[in-house]
Amino acid sequence: MKNSKSLRLTGRIAATGTIVIAMLGAGLTSAADAAVPSSLEGTCGYQGWGEYRHCDGGTGATVMLDVQDIWGNIYHYCVGPGVTDLQPVIRWRVTGAWWNGGVGCAPGYYGPE
Repeated sequence: MKNSKSLRLTGRIAATGTIVIAMLGAGLTSAADAAVPSSLEGTCGYQGWGEYRHCDGGTGATVMLDVQDIWGNIYHYCVGPGVTDLQPVIRWRVTGAWWNGGVGCAPGYYGPE
């Protein structure tokens, strides 16, 4: 008799523990999913890994960027609509890129600041 009670108690504890773990796991998963954008493909600007997406709204405009490497050096790079890989012409790892206000340039690398 004593063994059946302890078996039922053990079963309840195991079931409760499984439910709690499942609830915590679901909560952690949804929090992690909320922190990451669902689609990086649709975002404009610096994409990471040396890529920059210029969204021009269909005008075909080109813009001048300031591109920063791992050492803090700034380079100028003109990009057209779409995704441009900035890394091949910059010696050190690219860590960021942003529009510096210039428009109407010829796409390509313009050198250091």
